Amino acid sequence: MMKKSLIALTVLVFGSIGHQHLTSNQERFLHAESGDIHAQFELAHSYWQQGQKTSAYYWWERAANSGSVKSINRLMTHFPQSSDKWLTLAANAGISSAIDAVAKRQLVSSSFSLERWVARWQHEQTAWLEKQFDSLNSFENNPQCKTTLTVIGHNHSQKSGYLKVLSALAESAFEVNWCSQWVVDSELECTLQGERERASCSATESADYEIIFAESGIASASDRQIVLTEHSSRAVILHEVAHWLGLADEYPMSEVLAESFCQGLYLHKSLNIVITDASNNKLYERDIKALYERLPWKNSLDSWRDIAQHNGGYWVLGSDDKQHDIGLFKADTCNAEARFQAWKPVKETTAMEQHATEYWPEIYLQLIESQSETAN
Repeated sequence: MMKKSLIALTVLVFGSIGHQHLTSNQERFLHAESGDIHAQFELAHSYWQQGQKTSAYYWWERAANSGSVKSINRLMTHFPQSSDKWLTLAANAGISSAIDAVAKRQLVSSSFSLERWVARWQHEQTAWLEKQFDSLNSFENNPQCKTTLTVIGHNHSQKSGYLKVLSALAESAFEVNWCSQWVVDSELECTLQGERERASCSATESADYEIIFAESGIASASDRQIVLTEHSSRAVILHEVAHWLGLADEYPMSEVLAESFCQGLYLHKSLNIVITDASNNKLYERDIKALYERLPWKNSLDSWRDIAQHNGGYWVLGSDDKQHDIGLFKADTCNAEARFQAWKPVKETTAMEQHATEYWPEIYLQLIESQSETAN
């Protein structure tokens, strides 16, 4: 039907050339046929108003293929069933929003390797893409890196998680001098363990520090491995990385974890949590001083008196929250172990208790930095 309409209009146009002047519609058709994208758009618009959708589609598509942004927008509005095709045309036409949309789709495509994705988009200058490549360059081409981070996925679609990790680290308050690499391990195996179904993974690649993307389960961290899922948010990523940097959970640990952690049976450092015997609430000055001496944040306090309050002939642990911003405040870490009480340096809810807060007290950042300087 579309072809018959075009033939009839062509006969009309050229059959009328011998008469006085061409009509505006005839001129538009001739210009459209010669490749004028403005005329093609206008002709398609005229067809659409007349209810001739097939003809409108034909001319908008011709204009779109020549880079007409207005035609692409009309196609996306009136023919959404072909949205992938229009997005690609829009990206080729240099429309930033379309470039980002196509790039994001390819980022989660299993048919696009990271190398191919980088080659396709590294020269496009949208704000979102520039942010991704800034993160990639800062970690993959870091000449002063002291730690190599390997991020591992089961297939190429998980490369989006790799960029999410790098973006989270680049925008975080942590000072990490790391370099990174992305690895696809088709033999990656993950299982779910425990009541909370933590993902436990075993990769064939060996790495000093590794982040693995599992297909299901919840995120977790061990000394040299973090397991995430594709749905892990920036806040979750930073919470797990903070474990590597020396911070312990401030929410109630499970019974299994609390049993060992609260007894001090762990190898990693705990910069933000100290544990005391919960059965003894009446302490003497020597007890308070002994605890003060083992606090990782001792140097941020004015005196040992900042971590306890005097009550008659004895002392009770815990700072007065009206007088101290940094001191000794109860944490929920050891709630599953009634024999022990956990304490943290600040009274506020931090990202180690509720990761969504993304609140990292300055004292925590100082503790991490001090540990890093000591390690070096």
